[in-house]
Amino acid sequence: MEYAKRTHCVSWMILAMLPASIGYAETESDPQDAISVTHPIEHRLDLCMEEGDWTTRSMRECTHAAYEEWQAEVEELKNRLSRALGSEAREALDASQRAWEKSRDAEFRFISAYHEEFRQAELGQGTLIPVAEQLRRNAVLRDRVQQLQRYLDGLEDIRE
Repeated sequence: MEYAKRTHCVSWMILAMLPASIGYAETESDPQDAISVTHPIEHRLDLCMEEGDWTTRSMRECTHAAYEEWQAEVEELKNRLSRALGSEAREALDASQRAWEKSRDAEFRFISAYHEEFRQAELGQGTLIPVAEQLRRNAVLRDRVQQLQRYLDGLEDIRE
């Protein structure tokens, strides 16, 4: 009975993270115009997991590859935004990015500690805990990508 309870808990932990990794909604000013948009990184992650038949090993490899892509995307968008801004706004962006990086690192430490609680409680087999942990880290980076993209989109709107 205890094993079933532990396995159920870990399964729900993983399932709770999957929607955050698979897509996000982008909305227009009118909620009626909302469309579902999947970021290319999330699309590749989903395809990677499907191609790996959703095995634990493939899920770990796929989520790590997505993490690397999210990191690169944050850097790319930050650089594009920096090039598009004037000097005062660029300095403010640099300060904002440094603050975000400190916040990101603190969030990553929390994510690690949080998932360590599951490991110590020996919930389930433990093989999916690293996948859930990586999906949480990916979500932190995805959120920054979305934020930076919104800033870039705003600049495009005022320059049209």
